[in-house]
Formats: sequence, structure tokens, C-alpha cells
Amino acid sequence: MPLAVAFAFAAGLLTILAPCTLPVVPFVLGSSSNGGRLRTLGVVVGFGSSFVVTTVVLASILAAVGFSTGELRTGSAIALGLVGAGLLVPVVGLRLEAVLAPVGRLGNRMPGRGTGLIGGLVIGGAIGLIWAPCVGPLMAAVIAVAVSRGPTLETLAIATAYVAGAAVPLVAVAAWGRRAIRRAGRPEQRLRLQRLFGALMLGAGMLVVTGADIPLENCLTRLLPAGLANLTVTVEELPAGESRTTVASPLAIPSSDAAPLPDLGPAPELAGITAWINSGPLTLAGLRGKVVLIHFWTFGCINCIHVQPYVKAWFERYASSGLVVIGVHTPELSFERDLDNVRNAVATDGVTFPVAFDPAFATWNAYHNSYWPAFYFVDRSGHIRHVQAGEGDYARAEQVIQDLLAEPG
Repeated sequence: MPLAVAFAFAAGLLTILAPCTLPVVPFVLGSSSNGGRLRTLGVVVGFGSSFVVTTVVLASILAAVGFSTGELRTGSAIALGLVGAGLLVPVVGLRLEAVLAPVGRLGNRMPGRGTGLIGGLVIGGAIGLIWAPCVGPLMAAVIAVAVSRGPTLETLAIATAYVAGAAVPLVAVAAWGRRAIRRAGRPEQRLRLQRLFGALMLGAGMLVVTGADIPLENCLTRLLPAGLANLTVTVEELPAGESRTTVASPLAIPSSDAAPLPDLGPAPELAGITAWINSGPLTLAGLRGKVVLIHFWTFGCINCIHVQPYVKAWFERYASSGLVVIGVHTPELSFERDLDNVRNAVATDGVTFPVAFDPAFATWNAYHNSYWPAFYFVDRSGHIRHVQAGEGDYARAEQVIQDLLAEPG
């Protein structure tokens, strides 16, 4: 565990470079640029607390009751956008203060009043909900364990280290914002700078509410150098593999140059699927004679978004030759457990292969899986011949598909 905790801190530290952190930066910058001396501390503590509580501490409970934080995430973006609007247009800020006067009076009765701590905690909590989908392989494995088995000391330690690492650059951003405001000189210059921060907050809120943040992140990922775009994933790969021991798999992942393809045993049957998208119910027994690619994914996972074009291309290229792709959607975060959200994501992304909804992690656990995304290549006789996790190595994956299709039925 110490190694995983250390790598979690490093991975969190590097998330500032990930495109999915982009919407969070304006919120931290704008919300910390004014208020009391403890405002930044409140933002950071609230940010970390809401992330750990929703993704680890309450993950299994939220999953069991079917509660989705999707509405909370949207509400948080709207609230933070309004805060930004108040900075951009002072008269809007005054109106908001009047509307929220009862809440303000309640806050005055609490410890820390006048320091900005309470307001920072509230704003930080909202930022944590928005940032929650920005996780890589290590935290994905932790969240999977928390959802299916509940929180443990190990998952709490890793999640806390991850957030602590992420907080370091965000504190630097907040400190820079406060320093810039203080050094702006004349009052009109400070006001102009605050309005700029407010405009950035408002814009970020609109991106999240409209869902435009995901396409923007994908575009930025394609524009960034490959090494930089995958830096956090690379850092997390080793401890993510170590965390697999928490939900140990009897299926060893072969090396990418393994040849010939080994027989890893019969593929477990699909279990606990509550809905199918793009097809009627399928079974592996009914697909004997076909090559089947079991693709574990979830629509909010940035790594899953990156691999999706390749999966769609394989399906379109090889379906006529006998390939069946089954996308097992096992939700990582609570808003991904809403079937309507999954249907909308499938339609928006143009996914046409069958998608199996696995909200209780039944198929996930049957395969002893620990990754989003993960690929299990099943031959015509129903045996697993290759397992691949995470992004990259697409040429090897396609070669496996070709090899399995070339084998006799």
C-alpha cells in the first residue's frame, strides 16, 4: 500500500496537466480571489472532502440506493457559475447576496465566521463534485472496490493521497489569484481583474452544465503531445496493477508480444445485466462460433472516451467477418448509474455496438476486472485468449482480433 499511496499523491499532483482539470481551475481561481484569509483553505478542504466522500466513503451506499450525483454536479456548476456572474457583474452579486441573506445569517452563527472558511468549504465541496470524473487507472480501481465492497483503510488512504496531490497545484493557482488581486494597484484595476476571473468561472459553469466540457477535453487531448496527454496514466499504471490484488483476478494479463495467444480459460457468462442498448439480450453461449470482444467502460471515464474511437472502428471493420463487440457499461460514478444518462451518452457518441448495463458490478466481478477501460478477447469456442487494460497498444489489440478471426471455428 505505501507504494500505491506515494504514486496516488504523484498522480494527483499531475492531474493539473490533464484536460479534465480545465473546468476546475477557473472555479478555484475566482472563488479564492476574494473573501477572508481562510477562504483558500476552506476551498481545498471542501474540495477534497466532497471528492473522497462521494467516490469512496459513500460509494457503495449511493450505488445500492441508486442515487445519482449527476444533478448535484449540474447544480454545483450552476451555483459556481452564478458566483462568477456576481464577480463579473457586481449588481448581480448584490442581488445574490440579498437572496442568500438567510443563509448568510446562519453562517454568521457558525465557527470561523468572517474568515471566509465556511464559504470556502461550500464552494470547495461543489468543485469536488465537478472534478470527480477526472481520475485515472489508480483511482478508478479504488472507486471500483469502494462501490462493490465498501470503503477500506486502503482505499481511503489512496483517495486522500490523490486529493492531497491534486490540491498542491490548485492551492498555487488560488494563491496566484489572491496575489494578483492585491497587486493590481488601483481599485478599478482590481475590479477589472475580478471581473475576468468571474467571466472564467461563468464560462466554466456553462461548459459543465451543457456537457461541452467533455468534447473540449477530448479536443485538447488530441492537440497535446502524446507523452504529456498520457503522463498521469503512465504514472498510475504500476500501482493500479498493484491494486488489482484487492480484487485479484485468476486471469493473468499476458505481455503485449505474447505469441501464440494463450488459452486463459472459459469466459464467464454475462451476469446481472439489467438493460441492453443497441440490441436484445445476448449471451456468450449464444455467440459460440463468433469472436467476442468484451469491453468494460463507463461514459464519464476520460480513458474510456479516448479508446472509444478504436473500439468503434474495430466493430465497423470486422463485424462482417464475425466479430461481436459487447460494451459492458459498469458505472464508476453515481450519475453513470442512471440508465437514461447511459442511453444519451451512447447516442451522442455514436456507439452502435451492443451495450450491456451492469450497474451492480455483477459481470465486472465475474471477470474479476479492476480497470476502466478493459478488453477481454474471447475466441469462437468461448475461451479468453487475451486481456488488455487501459489506453494504448491498439495495434496489438487489432492484431489479436485478426488472429482470432483467422482461427477455425
